[in-house]
Amino acid sequence: MSISMEPITNKLRRTRLFAHLPDAGLSDLVGSPGVATGDVPDAVPAKPGDLVVLLEGGLHMLANDGAGDHLAILSVDGGAREPAILYTIPHGAAVKLTRHSVYLVIDGGRLDAVLSGAQEARSLGSLKDSVRERAAALIASPPFKHLTFDQVVRCAEAMQTWDFRAGETVVEEGEPGDFFYVIESGTAEVVRRQHSGPVARLRPGASFGEEALLKGDPRNATVRMTADGRVLRLDKYDFDQLLKPGLVAEISPDEAQRRIEQGLMEIVDCRTEEEWELWRLPNARLMPLESIRERARGLAPDREYLVYCRTGRRSVAAAFLMRQLGLKASSLKGGLAGWPYQYEGLPLA
Repeated sequence: MSISMEPITNKLRRTRLFAHLPDAGLSDLVGSPGVATGDVPDAVPAKPGDLVVLLEGGLHMLANDGAGDHLAILSVDGGAREPAILYTIPHGAAVKLTRHSVYLVIDGGRLDAVLSGAQEARSLGSLKDSVRERAAALIASPPFKHLTFDQVVRCAEAMQTWDFRAGETVVEEGEPGDFFYVIESGTAEVVRRQHSGPVARLRPGASFGEEALLKGDPRNATVRMTADGRVLRLDKYDFDQLLKPGLVAEISPDEAQRRIEQGLMEIVDCRTEEEWELWRLPNARLMPLESIRERARGLAPDREYLVYCRTGRRSVAAAFLMRQLGLKASSLKGGLAGWPYQYEGLPLA
């Protein structure tokens, strides 16, 4: 049995949960992995947090991986105007069909993203024009995807807007780090004195300046506009108060060791190769801070990562950058200097 996309989206829109979602978001939810059919006693392949839409047929959800009590029973006739919705799958539950059925499994994370986007769009409409424009630009920028809408709006209210012409310098290598920047429009390039050409090119939504703020060091590169555009900037005080707490996660040595022993965390060393050769955590993967933006892109997004350096100063910046890429990264509080567990090598230079 197959059902075309259009009738399914129509049925979903008759429910309060899906009635106001944008067309593109709803089509994405319906289109992948798509509608499935099955018979009793087939299991519905839904994981904890997913949502199940029963278009026709019957199913039940049971506790204890299908061996426990009934948690829900749903039934829908073929001519029903609306589908039945199993809003979420609890941990340890199993969903099985009770007769021939047509259903749709919707990934919980993707659904949350679409629902959040719809809420943000409605909330943006209530803001002042200047704040709304800045907030809309921030929502599309990777560092701000981890923040609540309220936190994004507070950053937008605190940010200053600066217009630049092509060829103008936004930050200069060697200057003190006093602002965090997001490109709202236009393009830019990142250059370093020891390199002959650009080391990176930045488009709208790209951010820069966090390393100098997090480490307290001078700027390690120059950023120059390559096309006319607008840049948003957040001063160090507001960065520390509004943005840093939501993007810099630190973890104690005891908690890190527990999660490593349970196989829940992989280890990333953001120091130099020379430091790594002397003294390191067992099974650590070397990703020096200066190259972590590029190298971390190959890491699995569904894993957790412990990032460390000698004292925790560089690993805070590295974890920040990794979280911008959508990775679950935490900085080891106190670094290797405060690590009381096993290590490899000798802490001698």
